[in-house]
Amino acid sequence: MNPVMQMRIGNLCCGNNATPGCTRRSWIPRLPVQVRRVLIAGMSALALIAAAGIGPIAHAQTVEEHDAKAAFMLKLVNFVQWPSEGGHDLVICVIGADSTGDALQRLAVGKPVNGRGIVVRHLLPAADLKSCQVIFVGASEHKSVTAVLERLRGTSVLTVGESDGFGQHGGIVNLLLSGGRIRFEVNPHAAERAHLQISSRLLSLATIVADGS
Repeated sequence: MNPVMQMRIGNLCCGNNATPGCTRRSWIPRLPVQVRRVLIAGMSALALIAAAGIGPIAHAQTVEEHDAKAAFMLKLVNFVQWPSEGGHDLVICVIGADSTGDALQRLAVGKPVNGRGIVVRHLLPAADLKSCQVIFVGASEHKSVTAVLERLRGTSVLTVGESDGFGQHGGIVNLLLSGGRIRFEVNPHAAERAHLQISSRLLSLATIVADGS
């Protein structure tokens, strides 16, 4: 890996205030070796903007994929600014993705975001979503995506999905498995409607999509 690539990956992995190539208190070494390799491989591909993804995965919905998605989301929230963050816990609600939700719950222990603790909740699509700052909609609930996003219209909730067309339907971040790799899409206009500010550094690594595209 060339020095420029190492710098970009180091900056992303160490957080918003890290210096280039930072390795102190890196979150990656705390993950299982297999998941760590998956995640680092994905960051490299994303930085290259070529078949961006989170490393080779044998097949969809493996344990490694669940852990990699959960770890990715826990870093993702560090690059998003809510209009009013306050001192309350950051609530991540999971709909229809129990294994990813379990991984989130496990990996979130002791990993605050900008001084806020993380609470993970498993919800049904029809549940009250007003207390959530982040909502992850699993692929099994792809038929509920439009209804969930419509209910969240006008709220400052970061919506994350894992199904085709999630971003085009107005979701903000979409994680997709393609060619054995996880890549992510971002809909900046959807983020603006939710009054969320996404780091330009994260946007530079994403595939940008728009409503209806």
